[in-house]
Amino acid sequence: MAPSTMIGTMSQLSENMASGTRRRPIPDDLGRALLLALGPWRALAFSLHDAEGDTLWLSAGSIGPDEHGFVLAALDVFSLEPQRNCIHRKLDDGRRALFLAARDPLGGCTGIGFAIIEGGTVDDSRVVTPAVRALLQRFSMLLAPLGDKRPSQVAAAPDADDNARLDLPDNTPIRARAYMRLQPGGGTRRYEVSIAPVGAQHDAAVFERVVDWLAQHRQRYITKPSSFAISISAAAVFDRGFADRFEACLTRNGIDEGLVMLIVPAAAWSEQPERTQPLLELCERLHCRVILDDFVLNDAALKLLRSKAIRMLKLSSVLTTEAMQERYPRALLSACTHIARVLGIHCVAKRVESNTAGRWLAAAGVDYIDPFNASETDAAKTTDEAAPLQLVS
Repeated sequence: MAPSTMIGTMSQLSENMASGTRRRPIPDDLGRALLLALGPWRALAFSLHDAEGDTLWLSAGSIGPDEHGFVLAALDVFSLEPQRNCIHRKLDDGRRALFLAARDPLGGCTGIGFAIIEGGTVDDSRVVTPAVRALLQRFSMLLAPLGDKRPSQVAAAPDADDNARLDLPDNTPIRARAYMRLQPGGGTRRYEVSIAPVGAQHDAAVFERVVDWLAQHRQRYITKPSSFAISISAAAVFDRGFADRFEACLTRNGIDEGLVMLIVPAAAWSEQPERTQPLLELCERLHCRVILDDFVLNDAALKLLRSKAIRMLKLSSVLTTEAMQERYPRALLSACTHIARVLGIHCVAKRVESNTAGRWLAAAGVDYIDPFNASETDAAKTTDEAAPLQLVS
């Protein structure tokens, strides 16, 4: 298929599916009700976020880079520990940050409530009251795309002994969007799958469906080399069952080298790098490339960069934001892009909110902008663009 025909097909698919993937708006009364339910804890501010960390509702003010970093860290913990519904941490000024998980029927974290409360002891069981739990369930339902018909009851957990499969409902769309290129030149068109990771078996089901689709449509990528990145949770990184299904799927389909990439979250590679190594070694053997998400320079990062499987770094949004304002983070960003260039890998910036930021990051050596939550920068408009691509329906 010619590139122009492929892009036209992607645009048509995007238009056809747009009405089925829109989210319901988050009503003001839901946020106010949750804020009121936290009354005993004297919440000073409250916000609601989706599984990507995007702000959907605010009681007042705005979310700064530090607060946004707290939200992303809490999302990683909720993904890694599916039994948890509440997290709190003490802030430097004596107040506390409180996080509440909204979970779908399968237990995946679909969104998060974030409150700044007065200092004092926090009892998780007293915070997550039946009223709060009901409101969080309503929030989770609103996060589902319009037309989503997922089961209303929690599915039974698969038996670990018989390796049961926990597949997605057949009507759940899987879509991908191209990264926006900042640097001049052609090369591989890079996509990222838009379904958020929620757990090992769920992530394996998404991975299998994407790879099966790619195997069935491999002729599309002969004339235009492409790469598809699939996010997985920290739980999947450490899960042997995920690794087995991952290996079996790639072996069964005979996918070309570089066509598939795994996005490994910071909660896995940064906090427990020794437990990440087995999956990296498996990816290297199977020619599946790896992206380190929320990348910052630390001891764990420097050790993992020796792996030949790692081919891309998604830079921490806190680092890229602060680099435009202060010298020290600017030096760290420069070091990241230089290391990547020497190793022959790419850097991706996330949550770019202005044309000026896009141009600045391009000059700093960043190669791509994350397709989600990014504005259309001037640099991106003049290079490689693509409409969202529906992979599986």
